[in-house]
Amino acid sequence: MKRFFRGWGCGMALLIVVVGLWQCLCPPSGWAQAGKPEGLYYKSWAVVIGIEHYVVAPPVPGAVTDAKQVAEAFRRLGFDEVVEIYDKTATSRHLHQLLTDILPRKVGRMDRLVIFYTGHVGTAQDADGEERSYLVPIDAQIAHPGKAVTVGHLKEFTRRTASKHTVLLFDAPVFGWEVTPPAKLSLEGRAVPEEEMERRAVQVISAARKGESSMRVEGNSLFVQSLLAGLAGQADLDRNGWLLVSELGRYLVEQVEQASGGTQHPVSLRIDGDGDTVLIEGRKESLTGGHEANSP
Repeated sequence: MKRFFRGWGCGMALLIVVVGLWQCLCPPSGWAQAGKPEGLYYKSWAVVIGIEHYVVAPPVPGAVTDAKQVAEAFRRLGFDEVVEIYDKTATSRHLHQLLTDILPRKVGRMDRLVIFYTGHVGTAQDADGEERSYLVPIDAQIAHPGKAVTVGHLKEFTRRTASKHTVLLFDAPVFGWEVTPPAKLSLEGRAVPEEEMERRAVQVISAARKGESSMRVEGNSLFVQSLLAGLAGQADLDRNGWLLVSELGRYLVEQVEQASGGTQHPVSLRIDGDGDTVLIEGRKESLTGGHEANSP
């Protein structure tokens, strides 16, 4: 009997060690995050995709250089994870795996996620006859969407990912989204900022409208140059120290339209939720100018 209990005790000790190792090596998925983070987000993710030298499509000069500058801009903003995917690694298989498995599994419900893409896009009709865009991986053809990442794929991804705030930035004319109605306004004429930051949001900014292209001047993308300036703080339109994606969208529309002489028109949309993503966090007192809201 003593031998039995001794063996049972050893077995339990071994089981506890195994469980402990399993918990260390396999942490819970992002869906398991509990409670509120100390700041606005538990973790901030930026996925930067730049495709310049295609296998069966013309090159996009400067795409990788632009993408690397964007990646560095998000590092300066303090993003915890900046994933860079360029040329040979931007295959159809890798991009689909990223959207269907890797990011939904790793990104948590109190996280912030930004995806930036620069490269070729194409257009095709969906099952309802609506024309929608698709992103072209390095090993795909522009006119054949079989390997492409479609707007449908991207919308499905935003529904599956747990992140509180998701932002899709495209240096290309990407269209075919359904949008959610704008958030209700307070009596001051805008939504209360703290509430916007707590609510879920999926936001999209595309460099151009349907039928337009993303212009380059002396090898530089107008959209990317304006994006970099905006992320550096110039898009803080009300100068309160906070930079929201809605502000960034308005800034890019104004700057790119002006720089292109009115030939390129960026589009800024909210396709899900009624929140707003924070890119630069200022002091909370500055949101209301040091005064409490007068409206209920």
